[in-house]
Amino acid sequence: MFKLTIVTPEKRLLLNQDVEEVSVPAFKGELNILPGHAPLITTLETGVMKWKLKGESKQNQAVISWGYCQVSPEGVNILADIADLPEEIDVEAKKQLLNDSEKKLANETLTDEEWNQVQRQIARARADIEIAPLAKK
Repeated sequence: MFKLTIVTPEKRLLLNQDVEEVSVPAFKGELNILPGHAPLITTLETGVMKWKLKGESKQNQAVISWGYCQVSPEGVNILADIADLPEEIDVEAKKQLLNDSEKKLANETLTDEEWNQVQRQIARARADIEIAPLAKK
């Protein structure tokens, strides 16, 4: 067991909660963290983060976007640009954003920075749509 903290510029999602495992969308792919994991710091990509609180069988999920993950003997600290919980997601708005962003990629000439930004919007919208049904469970 170890501690998990997830913070964004706007909110504190979790502060020093006891967890059994954590999975994050790291720069080079999914990173699974269990007690005793080697210390590291990595950047995060947009995607679904998962964690299991101590003593619970349910897996919690949130969509996170760009940020950092620090793993130390004390626990895991996530500093993310955004973190959306399933109950906070407006699925219809995300579907519209996804549609608009895909059209933008297909029909507009974009700078590299604009292209990267639209790609992040698409990844976030897809991840939000993926976890939104969990709010009903």
